[in-house]
Amino acid sequence: MFEHRPNLVAFCGFMVAVCLALLAGCGPGTPTAAAVPVNLAAAAGNAVVTLTWTASSGATGYNVKRATTSGGPYTQLAQLAAATSTGYTDSSVTNGTAYYYVVSALDAAGESANSAQASATPEAPGVPPAAPTNLTATAGNAVVTLTWTASSGATGYNVKRATTSGGPYTQLAAPTSTGYTDSSVTNGTAYYYVVSALDAAGESANSAQASATPEAPSVPPAAPTNLTATAGNAQVSLTWSASSGATSYHVKRATTSGGPYTQIAAPTSTSYTDTSLTNGTTYYYVVSALNSAGESVNSAQVSAVPSTPPPTTFGTWINVTPSGVDLTDTLDCGNYGAVTVQADPAHPSNLYTEFNCQGIWKTADYGATWAGPINTGTNGAAVGDCSGGIAISPFSTASVPTIYESCIRGSGEGFWKSVDGGVNWTPYVVAPTTRQDYYPPVIDPYDEDHLLMTGHEFDSLVESVDGGQNWTSVPLANGMLQNGGTGFVFFINTGNASTTRGTWLWMAQVSGGTYGTWRTSNSGAAWVQVDQNEHTLGAAQIYQPDTNGVVYMAGQYSALGWGVLRSNDYGQTWAHVGMTNNETVVFGTSENVYAMFGVPVGPGGFTDPLFEVAAQPGTGTWVAPGTPAGLTQGSAQISVVNDGVHNIFVGAMWNSGVWQYIEP
Repeated sequence: MFEHRPNLVAFCGFMVAVCLALLAGCGPGTPTAAAVPVNLAAAAGNAVVTLTWTASSGATGYNVKRATTSGGPYTQLAQLAAATSTGYTDSSVTNGTAYYYVVSALDAAGESANSAQASATPEAPGVPPAAPTNLTATAGNAVVTLTWTASSGATGYNVKRATTSGGPYTQLAAPTSTGYTDSSVTNGTAYYYVVSALDAAGESANSAQASATPEAPSVPPAAPTNLTATAGNAQVSLTWSASSGATSYHVKRATTSGGPYTQIAAPTSTSYTDTSLTNGTTYYYVVSALNSAGESVNSAQVSAVPSTPPPTTFGTWINVTPSGVDLTDTLDCGNYGAVTVQADPAHPSNLYTEFNCQGIWKTADYGATWAGPINTGTNGAAVGDCSGGIAISPFSTASVPTIYESCIRGSGEGFWKSVDGGVNWTPYVVAPTTRQDYYPPVIDPYDEDHLLMTGHEFDSLVESVDGGQNWTSVPLANGMLQNGGTGFVFFINTGNASTTRGTWLWMAQVSGGTYGTWRTSNSGAAWVQVDQNEHTLGAAQIYQPDTNGVVYMAGQYSALGWGVLRSNDYGQTWAHVGMTNNETVVFGTSENVYAMFGVPVGPGGFTDPLFEVAAQPGTGTWVAPGTPAGLTQGSAQISVVNDGVHNIFVGAMWNSGVWQYIEP
């Protein structure tokens, strides 16, 4: 029996298995797992996700599974045993991370398939944005424009309005930008605005209040009218008519006609005095009117030239003609008296003149007394028989001056030179032409050997660069060819030796304005007519007080007016100053500017000297102090010297002789 025990055990095992199999086949059918959960939803919170689903029939529990990638793989998060548990709160999450969930159901038969996936991203709780700042309200015509600074995180704004400061406010609009235009306003009404910011967390507090009152547009005033400018001493007084509605004015000034203008004052009245000006400068003015709407256009332009008042005290002309001179006889060479008077710049007490047909005379006491004739040496007799005049360089520094004489009539007709103060004389032929009747030369201020001369009643301008020994012709423009007239030429001192050398002013003899005044800046290579002014027969004298551009000339037929003309630009453009007399010479001192008239009428003739004067710079009022009865003919040329105390004028007055005037 002992040997067969293992077979018995095997048999018993087999029978147990058969019995169990039979018992299993005795049930109602094959069991199935619970249904898949449906309606899974995931709701995010702050570091939490809450899950809910619909219960599965027959389920005895659920498996909650989670992944951080859509579609898994999923990790089981929890197993809920209660059949009625259809929700779960996942507190093991991180804000900002997306989580993906599925749920399966459990029963005695096993586990269902996974539910449909649901996902959620937990977030920290939000807070409303800060209130907007920098709210501004700008009024317009039936409109108010609002702008403000954006609030961080805001997704929109509420614009609110009231008609009472502080509210209550009514919401007006909900823009998403940082600006809004309110067009539902009435001009003249004050409106008060606040703005709040919004985001998903809610609405901010209101901004600070801003207000505006829309108004209909106003217009700038009309330009001022009746602007006048009255010149004074270093000042100009302006007045104008008021512009309706204007609250103030802008006074503007220029030194060029038409501007550009610079604003110099903003008065509220209708007048202004511009002070600290430069006498002799032309100033141009306009005025505009202003109010809250803006500025008007400029008024019509006016101009004025401030100047010093005219002198009130005057010297007296004294006849200083030497007794040995005959001014009443025509003499053989044609006696027109004294035509030129020249000062020795190195010795201003010494002056020289040539009396027609009666030689060269000299004074050593500023013209008070004269001695002569002094042309007693070589060719002295020929030089003495001359109807003409003399010239001395106004800038010579020699101990004895070089004197030039040009004669248009007499046995001495032609060009002469003395290097010893008028005693001995040397003739030089003016080679370019056969005629030798020329007027006295003018001398380059920077080169005593550089001379210009014009022909007597014929078209000729000649130039010498060696003190008159040799001459060349200078071409004239066609408009300068008078065919019988006498042109007068002058150097214009530019302050520069090189440019002065070729800058000349040429004046035609009086013709009714046909030929006028011409200028060259390149030694006659090209000429430009600068005015219609012309000189009276036989005499002309310009005046340059310095080298800053001011030049005076006098004459007839200028379209600007007869008499004295003044230039600020070395003779390129001109303006009329002084009276409208027919003047021939202009001269001056540091105090005053003078003009006088003279013409060769011969012995016994009479012409009004028309003596006139103005304070420097000659742009103000000119006055006529008159001349003595014995001064029956005006000047042909005047020299100005100074004795250390006074300015002294010594004038060649044709057949009235030589006269002296001491400036007070």
